[in-house]
Amino acid sequence: MWGGTFIATRMASQVFGPFTGASYRYLVALLLMIPLMLMKDKHSFKLNRKQFFQLLILGSTGIFAYSFFFFNGMKRVEASHGSLIVALNPVLVMLISAFLGKERINGIRILGVLLSLIGTAIVIARGDIFSVFSMFTWGDAFMLGCPVSWAFYTYFAKDALKTTTPLQASTWAILLGLLMILIFVPFESHPPVVDWKVWLALVYLGVCGSVLGFVWYYEGIQKIGPVKTSAFNNLIPVFAMILSVLVLGETIHGYTLYGSGLVIGGVFLINRF
Repeated sequence: MWGGTFIATRMASQVFGPFTGASYRYLVALLLMIPLMLMKDKHSFKLNRKQFFQLLILGSTGIFAYSFFFFNGMKRVEASHGSLIVALNPVLVMLISAFLGKERINGIRILGVLLSLIGTAIVIARGDIFSVFSMFTWGDAFMLGCPVSWAFYTYFAKDALKTTTPLQASTWAILLGLLMILIFVPFESHPPVVDWKVWLALVYLGVCGSVLGFVWYYEGIQKIGPVKTSAFNNLIPVFAMILSVLVLGETIHGYTLYGSGLVIGGVFLINRF
């Protein structure tokens, strides 16, 4: 589901501004999520102060901030390229968990972090790691903002899910994040005519990337914890690369393959040990 969001966002970002595109995505999602949430529990809109602020953090990090970085990044880089940078997410989840939650990091995990960082540097440098800083673009900068914001979103979800269900937490996070996004929509221009494929991409982002992706992700965090759940994000660049070739006709370069191998191998070490 999330591998496809890179292709769909790449298409939508060429037409819409980051906040306008994200607003359509989450409006579609809420049209489905709010009725589902109320069907499961008609009291889902009742929150205490602590729950509200926990979900506000999730909305501001995983919805508002992530959408801003994601749409801006995908407008500037290829889907396969962006997906490999976002694959740093498990590394950052572990580092944040270690810093804030005092999770132990052993030598093997440190090696995993280094391998993932080197792999990401190779992708950013387009194969020439010694030119990583000169090759660094605004697109890369925006894409790096994605795993940072998502790592905080994943870490803080653990506490929020102690008193809320995955569906309730996802719905509230999207609702609160959307309210922040809507503040900036009037400052962006809207194209007079939009191709039906772009609308289809936004529907995909809303239904598959938001409703199914977010709820299942939260169910994973609730059952096996944030670090182990985030490890499955390593499958995202694999599917994103395959779909970018099939749907967008992108070319997969050699450095993309061995860079992705280092990133995924590094995260395997982090979660295996």
